[in-house]
Amino acid sequence: MATKSILVNFNGCPSTVDSLMPDNGLANLAGSLLEEGHKTYIMDFSSVDIIRRMIPDDISKELSIIYEESMADSKAKSQFTKNSLGHLLKLDQELDGHKQLELLKITNEIFDKATHIGADFIGFKLWTGEGFEGSVKIAKEIKKKLPDAKLFAGGPHVDWFMENIFEYTDVFDALAYGEGEETIKLLSDYAEGKCKLSDVPNIIYQENGKIIITSLKRIEDLNLLPEPVYDELVYPAMKGDQKIKFIMIDESRGCPNSCYFCIHPQKSGNKWRRRDPFRTIDLIEKLSHQLDTHAFRMAGSNTPPNLRKKLAQELIRRQIKIGYAGFGHVKGNEDYDLLHESGCLSLAFGVESGSQRILDQDMNKRVKVEQIISALTNCKHAGILSVASIIVPCPHDNDTTIKETLDLLIKTRPDSVTLQLPGLIPGAYWYKNKEDFGFDITNDYIIKSMLYRIKLLLPPMLWRPLPYKLNGKTHSQLIAIAESVASELERNDILTGIGDFLLLIGKFIGVSAKEMRDLNRRMFFVGDHVTVGGVVKSFNDHSQAYRG
Repeated sequence: MATKSILVNFNGCPSTVDSLMPDNGLANLAGSLLEEGHKTYIMDFSSVDIIRRMIPDDISKELSIIYEESMADSKAKSQFTKNSLGHLLKLDQELDGHKQLELLKITNEIFDKATHIGADFIGFKLWTGEGFEGSVKIAKEIKKKLPDAKLFAGGPHVDWFMENIFEYTDVFDALAYGEGEETIKLLSDYAEGKCKLSDVPNIIYQENGKIIITSLKRIEDLNLLPEPVYDELVYPAMKGDQKIKFIMIDESRGCPNSCYFCIHPQKSGNKWRRRDPFRTIDLIEKLSHQLDTHAFRMAGSNTPPNLRKKLAQELIRRQIKIGYAGFGHVKGNEDYDLLHESGCLSLAFGVESGSQRILDQDMNKRVKVEQIISALTNCKHAGILSVASIIVPCPHDNDTTIKETLDLLIKTRPDSVTLQLPGLIPGAYWYKNKEDFGFDITNDYIIKSMLYRIKLLLPPMLWRPLPYKLNGKTHSQLIAIAESVASELERNDILTGIGDFLLLIGKFIGVSAKEMRDLNRRMFFVGDHVTVGGVVKSFNDHSQAYRG
């Protein structure tokens, strides 16, 4: 007997073009279920149309006026006037009210589909931010209407907060952490009554008032992964130009590094697992023909250099013309000329800091500053767009160490720098040793972090205060430091605020990195779904015709 299920991706309103990429995680889960003879259906609400639904035209017009005024004011060093800030706060409240109404419509759409197909279970992908609260509200309403259907949840938010989610809601029958391709098949068996939750690895559930976490199991042989399913009958958001056809490929998982701020080693393991490079290229070739696209990104958080070299060589040998992006290695030793020849257009490097003391003491990066400089320089010389990601301020940062970071970036001049505040993730080394790194958290840190929402309409100073201090510095002070570093980089003609995804998108549609950054900011700030749709269609058309 086969089960029927719905896999839901609701992450609030998309905030960047690359957030409109197909969800390879859900495509993989669908592949697992279909492989076992089950039926499933992906309802992905991260689409062009959801922007239209979430931001009505009248509010979009008002936001457009404020945006144009702010651009004029920014030349006078005052991005938002007092009046425009008040107006933004009002519009933000109106939008929240409108989104709640739209959420009810989305709930009814999921309910109608579940009823129509007779769904045995519904799986939610949980994201940190607006999508978490929204997904929980949807799940609660679905549970009222379909009390016999099983509700499961997985995704990044579960990996971050694990069993703590049950302190906020008990609507889900089980939470899945780690890798889900094998787990989803066993949860399907559970929904059929063929096994107990205790038989399923990688899940968290409640029994008799007690939280139970089953053992972690990873897929050791990535060649056993199912092929992702993007068929429009299974994944209807793939129709037309609702999604940007920029496809993630699982070429590797795991990371041998143990960076103090990161949970990837816990999620994916501290050793590399590699998909056979020839099978990986087979998959790329198949999806390229199937989806009529030539744009890809390697999904591994730390692609092994020797694997990337083999992938590049095979792409060249088969004369496959694609453009792709991925994570770079700050330890260098990669043949960037070979990567560029194979179609690599952009790489993101986890630089974090330009201070050797900070890299050693606060990051455990196990890399030398000279290696970072070499990697960024060689990448750029090969013609690959480079992104340097930094954390600012880092624990124990001071004026001297921040200047060292600025000096490194000004010397290497990456094509973009992305700045992150120091995030404190439950399970990461920073969190486990928070006092040693200067973090002072509030008593309700977990729940506040779980529900934290970035208000993209508002300047960061007006966001809800972070539930922690770092070395005595408040939310406002941390934001001020980050903004000061960003301003200094911009003064030195180094672009900030655009990652490797958007750099590749800009490259495909023929706009500069700065134009892509500014276009992305404007159209998502004002909710301009028409322009977003035009960019997505342009990318899909260019990707279809791309020949390197």
